[in-house]
Amino acid sequence: MMPPLQSISILLFTLLGSVLNGTAQEHPFVHRYQLTELSGAIIIEWALSGGSTCDGQDVERSTDGLTFTPVHRIFGICGDPTVTIPFSWLDASPPEFSTVYYRLKFGFDGYSSVKQIVYDQLETSEQRFFPSPTLGDATLLLNVSVGGQVDLAIHAMNGRQVMEMRNLIGPRITLQLQGLQAGTYTYRAQSGDRSFTGRFVKL
Repeated sequence: MMPPLQSISILLFTLLGSVLNGTAQEHPFVHRYQLTELSGAIIIEWALSGGSTCDGQDVERSTDGLTFTPVHRIFGICGDPTVTIPFSWLDASPPEFSTVYYRLKFGFDGYSSVKQIVYDQLETSEQRFFPSPTLGDATLLLNVSVGGQVDLAIHAMNGRQVMEMRNLIGPRITLQLQGLQAGTYTYRAQSGDRSFTGRFVKL
């Protein structure tokens, strides 16, 4: 027979895996719960069908899906037993260029499931080019609005232009550079009146 402590550890591990994989059962109060990426922000929207015994709600955020920190507090009774009440909160400063996890805490009545969203926007950095060196496929991430139009030119170190692409959609641009010879290159991206320059190495 399995020792009680070992049984509890396996149970907790299984439940944690279910939460991170999105298979955990949703809290009975929650009627709708979704995350949406906006330009420079993430909006969390949910609705409660019940919750008349719940005092206060917290939005909690994590970057690893394990350690959560409260980032917003809603005071008062959570919901109503007779009608569905919608709630929303705009996270105006999500961690840049990361997978962000959220969950809702309903006073002493437990938590919602954990939801995650990939936030591929830059807030404090201006640009990222990765990987460098690259074998061919690379990504250029620019600090521009979602859907911002970008023109991009790539030059060899002797100044010769080897690639030009117009009307790209930012902020995340996928580049296929297999046709370039091995060497060091510079790039210049233009979005409106903003310009971004950098260099990368092609293997």
